[in-house]
Order: sequence, then structure tokens, then C-alpha cells
Amino acid sequence: MSARLSQASEFSLLLAYTAVANGLISEQGKTFIQIVTLTTFILSTYWIVSRYPTPISNVNTLRQD
Repeated sequence: MSARLSQASEFSLLLAYTAVANGLISEQGKTFIQIVTLTTFILSTYWIVSRYPTPISNVNTLRQD
């Protein structure tokens, strides 16, 4: 399901670190990438848990093992 893939990945953090180390982006750019990545981790996890069947769903009808 594509909704479960709708977040930035840890790979973007690695790319941001490498880009700063090679002088391709600024520290501000790296910080922006980190904030966006962490925000998508949090929001997409909450969205998945509240709308799709999963063992950790906060909705009883969607909780599945």
C-alpha cells in the first residue's frame, strides 16, 4: 500500500550528512532535511496507526495481529 511508503527515509539523513561533508549544502539545509524527515516519521506513523489495520492501531476495529 503506497500510504505506508509516504515518508522520508533514514537514507535522506545519510545523504544530508554526506552533502554537508562535501560542501554541497549548508548546515541550514541539513537541518531542514532532518526536520522534514522526522516530521514525516511522526505524521505518517500516526496516520497509518489511525487508519489502517495494524497490531498497534488505536482503533479497536483496526487492531489486528
